[in-house]
Amino acid sequence: MHTVVHTFVGKQPYDNRYGDGLIHIMKTKSYFLLIGIALLMLACSPGFYYKPDPNTIDPNNTFLSSGHTYIVSRTPNAMIILTAIKPSGGQLQLTVGYLNINLNRADARPDSIRVAFEDEGTSTLLQVYTADQYMRKLRRQENFSIMAKAINDGYNNQNAGYSTSTTYTSTVSNNGTFSSGSSTTTTYDANKAYQANARSSQELNQMEGSFNQYNQSLNQILLRPSTLFKGQKLIGTVVVNASPDISSKIYVTVPFGGEEYNFTLIANK
Repeated sequence: MHTVVHTFVGKQPYDNRYGDGLIHIMKTKSYFLLIGIALLMLACSPGFYYKPDPNTIDPNNTFLSSGHTYIVSRTPNAMIILTAIKPSGGQLQLTVGYLNINLNRADARPDSIRVAFEDEGTSTLLQVYTADQYMRKLRRQENFSIMAKAINDGYNNQNAGYSTSTTYTSTVSNNGTFSSGSSTTTTYDANKAYQANARSSQELNQMEGSFNQYNQSLNQILLRPSTLFKGQKLIGTVVVNASPDISSKIYVTVPFGGEEYNFTLIANK
């Protein structure tokens, strides 16, 4: 399922109800449910959010929803809304909303979004994944996890049917001499081995099924290139390749309709 393009019907050119409608969708609980599903896969812990840099962004151009701070950037032709989260140990995640207010048509291209971070005065440009790039990367990681479990289970299952028992003996001879010994017996239970293999196979199938379910949910919210006609909007998520220690200032540029919308954010820890 691809990102849905919504259409508003209203007065043209600019009608603030368009912007209110986009903000409403960004606040919708069902949308945040999908975001939550994505976060479960991007990281195990919530990490931290980014907030607007008060030196560059007017607080009147922000709003809060479900703990997220959203930044609004407007021109007479379009509006962009953005929020960012950095899951602990995971990749930087941007939620972006596009609204075409007054253009006949404009291409929303999430692959053209630029993200840089600043640390000790040095600015570094980060890789912004396309939806297909990130899904391929995620699937490779999942395949590795499945293979690693299969190898480990195979090693353990080889010994699952075997059991050993040791018998200790001791004797005292007529002349009072003491002696002791032991004997070890190994037996094989084919039923135990079968059950171990069946259990392992079931766990691997469940693991792969969970990955597939998560991937379908994530695939619904990843942004893909779309043409927006006047009054249409597009909302979704972009994943940025960021190391775990990126926690300082970031700069985001979102091109749309021949203009660039710039956002400066700082870590909100």
